[in-house]
Amino acid sequence: MKNKFLKLNNPCDEKWENMKPNRKGRYCDLCSKNIIDFTGLNQTEISEIIEKPGKRICARLTRSQLNAPIFSPGNDFKLNLPKSNVAAGLIIASALTVGQTLHAENLAVETELSPSPDKVLRSKKEKTNYTEPNEPKSDDFIIFKGIVTSKDLGKPVENSKITFVSPLKLYIAYSAKDGTFSMKIPADLIDNDNVIRVSYYDIKEKRNKDSFFQYETTDYILPRHEMTTEFAIEADPEEILLGEIDVYTEIGNPIVLSNGTEIKYREFAKAQLGKKSSCNLENKEYLYFDPDFAIAIYGQKAKDGLFILIDKTGK
Repeated sequence: MKNKFLKLNNPCDEKWENMKPNRKGRYCDLCSKNIIDFTGLNQTEISEIIEKPGKRICARLTRSQLNAPIFSPGNDFKLNLPKSNVAAGLIIASALTVGQTLHAENLAVETELSPSPDKVLRSKKEKTNYTEPNEPKSDDFIIFKGIVTSKDLGKPVENSKITFVSPLKLYIAYSAKDGTFSMKIPADLIDNDNVIRVSYYDIKEKRNKDSFFQYETTDYILPRHEMTTEFAIEADPEEILLGEIDVYTEIGNPIVLSNGTEIKYREFAKAQLGKKSSCNLENKEYLYFDPDFAIAIYGQKAKDGLFILIDKTGK
């Protein structure tokens, strides 16, 4: 199946704060164009904009938004080049997280989201017939802990969301006021390729909005031994890009998991566009993982990427 991605054609060096605000975003006197602000939009909303006929679009967007597929009803793609070639230097090892997150108190909070798959691949070597383990004993857990600090300021980041990702469960903790976090994970879920996602949508930090947008959601692959040592995370400010955008396509078939069961990517994409589909997205949101992280989570079968559908969480 053809998947569409964003591509930044002509980067613009003009500063966002120097542009005149308007209903679409801002107006750039240097280019004499409207700049549409994509930073608050999801991939489906972006697709609706770029599908409209008209002039080329200039946009404000994050690097993360270049990295996730766009759900598009059209097949009139302009380019058909490998993603690795056209997006060199722009696509990074981080993923787009769509959806809401929970609030944390002053102490680090831990929770879990629990689909129940009948088959799970947890390493780069495919496994067969996964059997859900018995109720774990207290000594069958490991404690994954660490601290989150800002890369530019070196200060603790409060309310960062740290997620241990497996097809079986998502284990979640939030950093406390001093940046520390701790979560308990069943030892049998730990292997040699453990995926940790750190996101910052609800952090408690005040900054100048013109100079700071947010921290960049980042994924990590940790070996087994690093899961039992204190993990230091540096929150890197999200880089905002400006310029003319285009789209390109690549052939691929990402894996989609809903309640631990694989569903067809085509059905998932149709549901995202509001079309009739066998995929029910009511009260659902998703996490998307690039191929490297997808393989670490689900094996080679996920070499084209991985979507994990989860229940929406209220604030």
